[in-house]
Amino acid sequence: MFLRRCADARGAPRRVVEGTLRVCAAAAAAASSSRSVSNSAADDVLRTRRTFTDDDCVRFGALTGDANPIHYENEGAGRAGGGAGSRVKGKVVHGMLSASLFGGLLSSAHPGVVYATQELKFRAPVRVGEEIIAEIKLVKRSGARAKYETVVKRARCGEVCVDGIALAILPKEKS
Repeated sequence: MFLRRCADARGAPRRVVEGTLRVCAAAAAAASSSRSVSNSAADDVLRTRRTFTDDDCVRFGALTGDANPIHYENEGAGRAGGGAGSRVKGKVVHGMLSASLFGGLLSSAHPGVVYATQELKFRAPVRVGEEIIAEIKLVKRSGARAKYETVVKRARCGEVCVDGIALAILPKEKS
Protein backbone atom coordinates (compact mmCIF):
# COMPACT_ATOMS: atom_id res chain seq x y z
CA MET A 1 0.00 0.00 0.00
CA PHE A 2 1.25 3.49 -0.68
CA LEU A 3 0.12 7.06 -0.23
CA ARG A 4 -0.36 9.29 -3.24
CA ARG A 5 -1.14 13.00 -3.30
CA CYS A 6 -3.61 14.30 -5.83
CA ALA A 7 -6.19 17.07 -6.19
CA ASP A 8 -9.94 17.00 -5.82
CA ALA A 9 -12.38 18.54 -8.31
CA ARG A 10 -11.66 22.05 -6.93
CA GLY A 11 -7.90 21.57 -7.16
CA ALA A 12 -7.45 21.25 -3.39
CA PRO A 13 -4.77 18.73 -2.42
CA ARG A 14 -5.89 15.48 -0.86
CA ARG A 15 -4.28 12.19 0.07
CA VAL A 16 -5.29 8.91 -1.50
CA VAL A 17 -4.27 5.52 -0.17
CA GLU A 18 -3.80 3.00 -2.94
CA GLY A 19 -3.11 -0.66 -2.67
CA THR A 20 -4.40 -4.15 -3.12
CA LEU A 21 -7.13 -5.63 -0.97
CA ARG A 22 -6.28 -9.16 0.06
CA VAL A 23 -8.86 -11.38 1.68
CA CYS A 24 -7.46 -14.30 3.61
CA ALA A 25 -9.25 -17.63 3.71
CA ALA A 26 -10.05 -17.23 7.43
CA ALA A 27 -11.72 -13.85 6.88
CA ALA A 28 -13.72 -15.20 3.94
CA ALA A 29 -14.85 -18.18 6.02
CA ALA A 30 -15.85 -15.91 8.92
CA ALA A 31 -17.85 -13.66 6.59
CA SER A 32 -19.69 -16.56 5.01
CA SER A 33 -20.49 -18.15 8.37
CA SER A 34 -21.92 -14.90 9.77
CA ARG A 35 -24.56 -14.62 7.07
CA SER A 36 -26.86 -16.94 5.24
CA VAL A 37 -28.46 -16.48 1.86
CA SER A 38 -31.81 -17.98 1.00
CA ASN A 39 -33.95 -17.63 -2.06
CA SER A 40 -37.41 -18.59 -3.22
CA ALA A 41 -38.06 -21.51 -5.52
CA ALA A 42 -38.43 -19.12 -8.43
CA ASP A 43 -35.12 -17.35 -7.62
CA ASP A 44 -36.87 -13.98 -7.79
CA VAL A 45 -36.48 -13.16 -4.06
CA LEU A 46 -33.13 -13.38 -2.30
CA ARG A 47 -32.54 -12.59 1.37
CA THR A 48 -29.84 -12.69 4.01
CA ARG A 49 -29.75 -12.06 7.75
CA ARG A 50 -26.94 -10.08 9.32
CA THR A 51 -25.97 -8.43 12.60
CA PHE A 52 -23.35 -5.70 12.27
CA THR A 53 -20.87 -5.25 15.13
CA ASP A 54 -18.85 -2.31 16.44
CA ASP A 55 -15.85 -3.79 14.63
CA ASP A 56 -17.75 -3.85 11.30
CA CYS A 57 -18.58 -0.15 11.71
CA VAL A 58 -15.00 0.76 12.64
CA ARG A 59 -13.65 -1.06 9.59
CA PHE A 60 -16.26 0.44 7.24
CA GLY A 61 -15.61 3.91 8.67
CA ALA A 62 -11.86 3.47 8.16
CA LEU A 63 -12.39 2.42 4.54
CA THR A 64 -14.77 5.28 3.75
CA GLY A 65 -13.39 8.02 6.00
CA ASP A 66 -16.75 8.40 7.77
CA ALA A 67 -15.90 9.45 11.33
CA ASN A 68 -19.41 10.55 12.30
CA PRO A 69 -19.78 9.86 16.06
CA ILE A 70 -23.27 8.35 15.60
CA HIS A 71 -21.51 5.21 14.38
CA TYR A 72 -19.06 4.93 17.29
CA GLU A 73 -20.49 6.56 20.44
CA ASN A 74 -23.85 6.14 22.15
CA GLU A 75 -23.73 9.82 23.09
CA GLY A 76 -23.00 10.82 19.47
CA ALA A 77 -26.01 8.87 18.27
CA GLY A 78 -28.21 10.50 20.92
CA ARG A 79 -27.26 13.96 19.63
CA ALA A 80 -28.13 13.08 16.04
CA GLY A 81 -31.14 14.63 14.43
CA GLY A 82 -31.90 17.26 17.03
CA GLY A 83 -30.65 16.06 20.41
CA ALA A 84 -33.18 15.35 23.18
CA GLY A 85 -36.12 13.36 21.89
CA SER A 86 -34.16 12.15 18.88
CA ARG A 87 -35.39 8.91 17.38
CA VAL A 88 -31.78 7.66 17.25
CA LYS A 89 -30.90 5.58 20.31
CA GLY A 90 -27.59 3.69 20.48
CA LYS A 91 -24.84 3.45 17.89
CA VAL A 92 -26.04 3.45 14.29
CA VAL A 93 -24.70 1.24 11.49
CA HIS A 94 -23.62 3.21 8.40
CA GLY A 95 -26.56 3.27 6.00
CA MET A 96 -24.35 2.32 3.08
CA LEU A 97 -22.95 -0.63 5.04
CA SER A 98 -26.49 -1.98 5.47
CA ALA A 99 -27.22 -1.35 1.78
CA SER A 100 -24.00 -3.08 0.74
CA LEU A 101 -25.69 -6.42 1.45
CA PHE A 102 -27.66 -6.04 -1.80
CA GLY A 103 -24.55 -6.49 -3.96
CA GLY A 104 -23.66 -9.67 -2.10
CA LEU A 105 -27.11 -11.08 -2.69
CA LEU A 106 -26.96 -10.29 -6.41
CA SER A 107 -23.49 -11.77 -6.88
CA SER A 108 -24.32 -14.91 -4.90
CA ALA A 109 -27.19 -15.67 -7.28
CA HIS A 110 -25.57 -14.36 -10.46
CA PRO A 111 -21.75 -14.55 -10.40
CA GLY A 112 -20.43 -11.95 -12.85
CA VAL A 113 -23.43 -9.61 -12.46
CA VAL A 114 -22.88 -5.89 -13.06
CA TYR A 115 -24.61 -3.86 -10.34
CA ALA A 116 -25.52 -0.86 -12.53
CA THR A 117 -27.56 1.54 -10.34
CA GLN A 118 -29.13 1.78 -6.90
CA GLU A 119 -31.65 4.28 -5.50
CA LEU A 120 -31.93 4.27 -1.71
CA LYS A 121 -34.17 5.77 0.95
CA PHE A 122 -32.98 5.61 4.56
CA ARG A 123 -36.19 5.32 6.58
CA ALA A 124 -35.01 4.24 10.05
CA PRO A 125 -31.62 3.68 11.71
CA VAL A 126 -30.11 0.21 12.00
CA ARG A 127 -28.43 -0.14 15.39
CA VAL A 128 -25.14 -1.90 16.05
CA GLY A 129 -25.92 -5.41 17.32
CA GLU A 130 -29.40 -5.50 15.79
CA GLU A 131 -30.28 -8.37 13.45
CA ILE A 132 -31.52 -7.23 10.05
CA ILE A 133 -32.80 -8.92 6.92
CA ALA A 134 -31.68 -7.66 3.51
CA GLU A 135 -33.88 -8.71 0.62
CA ILE A 136 -33.95 -8.18 -3.12
CA LYS A 137 -36.98 -9.02 -5.23
CA LEU A 138 -36.95 -9.27 -9.01
CA VAL A 139 -39.70 -7.01 -10.36
CA LYS A 140 -38.81 -6.86 -14.06
CA ARG A 141 -36.44 -8.62 -16.41
CA SER A 142 -35.77 -7.78 -20.04
CA GLY A 143 -33.01 -9.88 -21.55
CA ALA A 144 -29.93 -9.42 -19.39
CA ARG A 145 -31.31 -6.32 -17.63
CA ALA A 146 -33.06 -6.86 -14.31
CA LYS A 147 -34.84 -4.47 -11.93
CA TYR A 148 -35.00 -5.33 -8.22
CA GLU A 149 -36.82 -3.90 -5.23
CA THR A 150 -34.34 -3.73 -2.35
CA VAL A 151 -35.14 -3.59 1.36
CA VAL A 152 -33.38 -3.84 4.71
CA LYS A 153 -35.72 -4.48 7.63
CA ARG A 154 -35.47 -5.29 11.31
CA ALA A 155 -35.59 -9.06 11.86
CA ARG A 156 -37.50 -8.68 15.14
CA CYS A 157 -40.44 -6.63 13.86
CA GLY A 158 -40.14 -6.17 10.08
CA GLU A 159 -39.80 -2.36 10.21
CA VAL A 160 -38.22 -1.10 6.96
CA CYS A 161 -34.92 0.71 7.53
CA VAL A 162 -33.64 1.07 3.95
CA ASP A 163 -35.44 0.53 0.67
CA GLY A 164 -34.97 1.30 -2.99
CA ILE A 165 -34.61 0.04 -6.53
CA ALA A 166 -31.55 -1.59 -8.12
CA LEU A 167 -30.78 -2.21 -11.78
CA ALA A 168 -28.42 -5.00 -12.74
CA ILE A 169 -27.00 -6.50 -15.90
CA LEU A 170 -27.02 -10.24 -15.51
CA PRO A 171 -24.31 -12.44 -17.02
CA LYS A 172 -25.12 -14.61 -20.01
CA GLU A 173 -26.60 -17.92 -18.98
CA LYS A 174 -24.53 -21.00 -19.77
CA SER A 175 -26.11 -23.15 -22.47
